[in-house]
Amino acid sequence: MFRFTGDASEKNFLRQVIDKSGQNLLECLQCGKCSGSCPVASENVPGPRQLVAEILSGLKDEALSNPLWWYCVSCGTCMTRCPVEINMYEVATALCEIAQKEGVQPSEPDIHLFEEIFLKSVEKYGRVKELRTVATYNFRTRHFLKDMDKGIILMRKGAISPFELLKGWKKDPRVSRIFEKVRKGGQGE
Repeated sequence: MFRFTGDASEKNFLRQVIDKSGQNLLECLQCGKCSGSCPVASENVPGPRQLVAEILSGLKDEALSNPLWWYCVSCGTCMTRCPVEINMYEVATALCEIAQKEGVQPSEPDIHLFEEIFLKSVEKYGRVKELRTVATYNFRTRHFLKDMDKGIILMRKGAISPFELLKGWKKDPRVSRIFEKVRKGGQGE
């Protein structure tokens, strides 16, 4: 595995990622267990192994434009399978902060909008109402029929119901308290 050559900018980027994430990427063995088990790794989204290699090689621009860290679902599978227990979610969060600070645009342009809609669903209903969340996202991004084919398949299988949109749900005060605590910065009551 090629490691950084010692250039100051390469060392600074690596140190910045290590410091922000709390993960010692220099311990990475490049075994590939993280990528082999990553649920978001695909043809279009390279796995964690490639992202770590980019960081270790000092390829800052490539690492910051790598779509993996935008798509990370924080499942923890990478850390569970990693022989040195590197938590890629922490690395992804650090890269997100660095990219935001440097004005790097997300590989998925509306990802922050989706996060906002997702969290509002959890705050309001105590869980994600999938159909409502996707419908709201598609409406706000003006992709009205996006994923309609998948939605029909899920409805046929009984995984989602169009009646979910009509169904009223009570607000869960416990969830509201959690969100209020987060807004206050996690301070105790």
